[in-house]
Amino acid sequence: MEAMVYDVVLDLVTFWVVCLHAVMCPYTKVEESFNTQAVHDILAFGITPDGLEEYDHFSFPGVVPRTFVGPLSLSLVMKPLQLIWFSDQYQLLLMRIVLGGMSVFCLGRFRRSFFSKLAPPEKYIQWSSVFTALTCVQFHIPFYLSRPLANTFALCLTNLALAEWMRDRSGTCVTLLAVTCAIFRADCLLFAGPLLLIKLVFGRFSWGNVIFWGIISSILSVCVTVFIDSYFWNEFLMWPEFQVLWYNTVLNKSSNWGTEPFHWYFTSALPRSLLGAYLLVPLSVFQNPITVNRILRNFSRIRNILQVDPRKLMILFPALVFVGLYSILPHKELRFIFPALPVFNALASLTLSEYIFPISSTHKRKINSDPSNGYIEYILSLLALLLTLGITILISQASANNYFGGTALAKTHDVFGCPNGSRGGKALIHIGNLAAISGVSRFSENNECYEYSKEEGLTKHSDYGKFDIILSEDANFSLRGFRLAFVETGFSRIDFRSLKVLLEPKVYVYARLSILHVAHLRGKLSQKLHEDY
Repeated sequence: MEAMVYDVVLDLVTFWVVCLHAVMCPYTKVEESFNTQAVHDILAFGITPDGLEEYDHFSFPGVVPRTFVGPLSLSLVMKPLQLIWFSDQYQLLLMRIVLGGMSVFCLGRFRRSFFSKLAPPEKYIQWSSVFTALTCVQFHIPFYLSRPLANTFALCLTNLALAEWMRDRSGTCVTLLAVTCAIFRADCLLFAGPLLLIKLVFGRFSWGNVIFWGIISSILSVCVTVFIDSYFWNEFLMWPEFQVLWYNTVLNKSSNWGTEPFHWYFTSALPRSLLGAYLLVPLSVFQNPITVNRILRNFSRIRNILQVDPRKLMILFPALVFVGLYSILPHKELRFIFPALPVFNALASLTLSEYIFPISSTHKRKINSDPSNGYIEYILSLLALLLTLGITILISQASANNYFGGTALAKTHDVFGCPNGSRGGKALIHIGNLAAISGVSRFSENNECYEYSKEEGLTKHSDYGKFDIILSEDANFSLRGFRLAFVETGFSRIDFRSLKVLLEPKVYVYARLSILHVAHLRGKLSQKLHEDY
C-alpha cells in the first residue's frame, strides 16, 4: 500500500515538472503544427462535413499526411474541460497539460513494471525515486512529454508496451506495439522487432501468441486509422502512416531535411538528452555496482567485478539495437529515438541508486575521504544530478525564447488591442514564414478583432499593402504608410562562459500608421518609438 501511494506521488512530481515546462514554453513549432491545428479545428468547428471545410490541413496539408487519431483522442478529453478554459490561448496550454498527463501516466506504468522486476522489495521506493529525480532534472523527456508530436503519442504507447514487456504479457505488449506502428510511427517497427525477438529467443513469449496478436492488432489498427483519416482527409482509403513510411524509406525523401553521420545518435543526441545519466548506462549491466573500492581490491581479478547481469543486458539490448538500426538512416532527429530514452534512464537509475543509497541509508558508514565506503561515487552521483539540473535550466531558458513567433503574435494583440482595419472591419494580419513556424497556431488567434493570412509568394513590399499588420523576418521592410512597431527577439546561442542565453532580433512587426496611433494612445509602445513618429 505504501508503494502504491508513493507511486502516485512520483507521478504527480513528474507531472508538475512537465506542466512547468508547458507553462514556461506554451507555444508549439512547425513539427507539432498538424496535431495542434487539428485539435483546435476539432474543438472549434466540430467534426461535421460543414465543419471540415474550415480545417487548416486542407490549406496547409504538409509534405505527408498525418493521422487524426491522436488529435481526436485529445479533443475528446478536452471537450468537457472547455467549460472552464474559455480562451483559445489557455486551451493550447490545456491541450499540453492533458497530453502531458497522459504521457506521465504511461511513463509511470513503465517505471512501476521496471522496478517491480529489478528492485529488491525494500529498495523499490528508493530506486523509483531516483528514476523520477533523474527524469525530472533532465530536459528532453519532461519538455517533450506534453508536445503534440506523433513521436509523443507513440512514446505513450511504447511505454505501456514496455510495461507489459517487463511483465512477460505478450498479447497486450504486441497489441500496443502494433497500434503504435500502424497509426502513429511506422518506424517503431525498429523498436518492436528487437523487443519481441529477444523474448521469443529466451522463450518468454510464444511465437503463436506474437503472430496471432500481431496480425489481429495490425488489421484492426489499420482499419481504425483508415476509417478515421479517410473521413478527415476526404480521401478514399487514406492510411497516413503508410504514406509516411513510403516517403521516408522507399522514396528516401527524408534526407532532404538534412543528414547526420552514423554515430550521431551515440555521440550527440544521447549525450544531450541523457546528460549525466549517459555514462551510467554502460555500468548498469553488471551484477554489482562498479566502485573505486571494488576495482582497487580486485584489480588482478578484474573479471570478477565485470560479471554481467543477464536481466539488465536483456533490457538494454533492444534499445541499443533500435538506436543502431536507426543510425543507418541518413536523416536523424532526437525525437526518432524517444522510445529508447526511458529504458536508458531506468538502467542508469539502477547504478545511480546503488551509489547514493548504500551511504545515505546506512548509519553504520561514515562519509569521509576513504574510497572504501563509497564516498567518491556518492559525491560524483550528486554532482551529476546537480550538473544535469543546471544544464536543464539553461536549455529551458533557451527554449522559452525559441518560440518568438507565438510571443510576437501575443504581443501584437496586447499592443494594438482591437483596432479597426483599413477597410473598416477587422484588422488583417499577415504572418510571415518564420513567425508561422516558430510558435503561431490557430489557438493564438483572436478572431473577434483580427483576420489572419499566411499568403505566400509575396515577392514585392508593395504586395503587402492589403494588410494592416505584418509579422516579418525582414529587417529592411519598407512600405509607404507602414512603420516598425516593435521587434521580437529570440534565441541566438548560449554563451557558456557567462552561462547566459543570448538573444537576437527575429520578428519585425510593422503596422499602418492609423493602427500605430491607436497603440500610442493605449500607451503600449515605447517612448522612443513614439518619438520616431
